[in-house]
Amino acid sequence: MIKRKLALALVLAAAAAAPVSAAEDIAVFVDGARVEFDVEPVIINDRTMVPMRRIFEALGAEVSWDEDTHTAVSAFGGINISISAGDPVMYRNGGAIALDSPAVIIDGRTLVPVRALSEAFGCEVNWNSSARTVFIVSEENTGQFIPELVPEYSGSAYTVMNDNIPYFNSDEITQISFESYSELDSLGRCGTAFASLSSDTMPSEKRGEIGMIKPSGWVTAKYDFVDGKYLYNRCHLIGYQLSAENANERNLITGTRYMNVEGMLPFENMTAEYIEETGGHVMYRVTPDFRGSELVARGVLMEALSAEDGGEGLCFNVYCYNVQPGVAINYIDGSSEAVTDVNTDTVIEAVYVLNTRSKKFHYPDCPGISNMSDKNRQEYSGSRAALIAQGYSPCGICDP
Repeated sequence: MIKRKLALALVLAAAAAAPVSAAEDIAVFVDGARVEFDVEPVIINDRTMVPMRRIFEALGAEVSWDEDTHTAVSAFGGINISISAGDPVMYRNGGAIALDSPAVIIDGRTLVPVRALSEAFGCEVNWNSSARTVFIVSEENTGQFIPELVPEYSGSAYTVMNDNIPYFNSDEITQISFESYSELDSLGRCGTAFASLSSDTMPSEKRGEIGMIKPSGWVTAKYDFVDGKYLYNRCHLIGYQLSAENANERNLITGTRYMNVEGMLPFENMTAEYIEETGGHVMYRVTPDFRGSELVARGVLMEALSAEDGGEGLCFNVYCYNVQPGVAINYIDGSSEAVTDVNTDTVIEAVYVLNTRSKKFHYPDCPGISNMSDKNRQEYSGSRAALIAQGYSPCGICDP
């Protein structure tokens, strides 16, 4: 009993000596699923610490706990991990791994540095600073597209992903032509379109009408400063010039003119030119990025790899943003609002108070903000539509 009390005292002393800050707004995902904790993560020595057992369980690892030594032992995929509260060293299959921040006990839970533990199991760990989110991908799921890791739009119609290397598995690459389009989901949204493109899949006649198709989130909107005036196009996931697919509802999404022309078209043209010049096959996949129950995709991931030469002739992996400069888009329902006066280039702003935890926004004089915690309160000047596009919803009391 004396030994156990001494060990616990040392652990608590170590935690008290280290710089600790709350990290309750940090989210942790394992293989795309959010992990819920009964004790909020904290930051110690600039390392995010999370309850150990929940991470072990989320990874599918078995875990046992020695109360006398405050040591957890876990096994997963042939890897054995031993980690003790207060010990600056973790053991992986008997080998020592130094920890920047030792495990600590807080509110009856043992918290461990999430990156060190996950990487010890062979996982890939990514941090999205703008979303304050940790993404853990198990070894068997590495090389997968994680939408939340896409950088924020910063003025370019597309961004390169995964060092421009597609996520294709070797058994997905073929020199046999085919096209595959996902069934619409329960919200009427398109899924991934995948193909082995060649001259066999390309059209022999002009494209027909597609106006009868209303993709999810379709709202007719016009702005004088948009090329062609219409905000949205019916965007083919796999372009007609590559697939000969015309009014296929499983291949059409609501996309801005900007994404269609500035983002996707150059890569479609590049692919068509390669096929026409070489007569070869191109593995081609386009994945729309729908978040939650949103009806309009945030963008699309475009992957291509020339099959016969293993990507030497054509290879890209890019994310095209479904945005329109000067317009704020509500991805939930497709509504939009001009946010820039294109003549003066000044932003149209209003003042709101945000609750960063509930994701509600209020007028400054709203009675609903009187009991709002200071740590969740944030002043905001900007567009209402821009707030909605960021996932905020208006307060039901003041209806801003």
